[in-house]
Amino acid sequence: MFKKYMIILLVIGLLGISMTALAVEKKELKITAEAWYFNKYPLEKAAELFIKDHPEVTFIWSKAGDFEVAPLMLAWSRDNYIADIAIVATPSEAVSFQAKGLLVDFEDVLKGEYAKDKWLKGFLDDCTIDGKVYAIPTDAEIMTLVARKDYATEAGLTDENGNIIPPRTLNDFYNYLKKLTIKDESGKTVRYGMDVNWSNEYMIYTYFSGIQALRGTIYDEDNNLDFSSKEALELLSFWQRGVKEGLISTSSLVDHSGPRNSMKSGLAAVMWEDHARVIEIGTVVGQDKLQIVPIPDALTNGTVSYCMSLMIPKTAQNEELAKAFVLEQLNADWFAHYLMDNWGKLLGMKRQVESRTDIPIWKTVSEILEKTVSLPHMVDHARLVDIVTTEIQNMLKLEQTPEETLAGIRQKSSKLNLIN
Repeated sequence: MFKKYMIILLVIGLLGISMTALAVEKKELKITAEAWYFNKYPLEKAAELFIKDHPEVTFIWSKAGDFEVAPLMLAWSRDNYIADIAIVATPSEAVSFQAKGLLVDFEDVLKGEYAKDKWLKGFLDDCTIDGKVYAIPTDAEIMTLVARKDYATEAGLTDENGNIIPPRTLNDFYNYLKKLTIKDESGKTVRYGMDVNWSNEYMIYTYFSGIQALRGTIYDEDNNLDFSSKEALELLSFWQRGVKEGLISTSSLVDHSGPRNSMKSGLAAVMWEDHARVIEIGTVVGQDKLQIVPIPDALTNGTVSYCMSLMIPKTAQNEELAKAFVLEQLNADWFAHYLMDNWGKLLGMKRQVESRTDIPIWKTVSEILEKTVSLPHMVDHARLVDIVTTEIQNMLKLEQTPEETLAGIRQKSSKLNLIN
């Protein structure tokens, strides 16, 4: 009788455990991101690891168009639940979301190992609006030069260890480009000294990276974005002269991938773009042939950084889990190092770069990062991009002078709302 009683208790106990397990509420995390993000970022592995610690979670993925901000803003403003996490566009766009009260901030979770002083300042500043962090940086990059060490060695521009000696001034850099450029007997350029990314996607970052490196600030004496200083004129004059003399390619005016393709095919010795391209190009030409070189005087004055943003809308149904996934997996060391090794991309945490400074590429990036700045958050950011791109591209097509270009930018942007 006692034995039968114990068996009954055991069965009831097992049934109770089973019912409890079934009663655990399943929670969905909806993630939407630009389509290319899924090809480069190991999101599914991150989800698998997160589920081990949070077995109640299931993931639903959706793809957004590149820089597809308007549809999200419309849906969120109507209280529609589309995503718990959105990885779309830059923190500049996040300003528009936050201005309408559509985002939650991350202030409550930026503690301990995720405290604000543990993040790379330039990237976290980019995600900070009105003193609060409303996005977490991802796909973070700095503007710099990527150069062919083998070509530089042939031109006598390396030290005793075979490393490129960074040019300190634009005049130094001009002389570098003359030595790196190869022309045939007819005078046609067969290898450019440099290819610069002047496409719509990059122009404003390319321009201000040069201004920051030359001046130590992107602002003029009146604290406006600098389109008037002697350094601004010097930069544009350097670019136009290089184009006129066949030292600098304008491939990016046709295709934003032009500079990296020039580097892969040997049509350019140097590229002015983001640092991450060094990994992509290295898979074609060999990583040992490439070096990240600071823009003239960037080690002293810094450069410009930019990133994409991880945002959580107020319509999210699982805010706490969303924040946990962002920090525990999308900012885990394994996730960061995968991106660094395979795509050259950075996240936002200091330790992930500091642990790789034994590798020359990341040592240089780490040094440049110390003085990197982000662009201000501007209401009319997109319109400014269009104006700067159009004016500088016209100059590069030799349709106007550098002086006329800067005057055109000042005149056409004077009515814009560029308040930070």
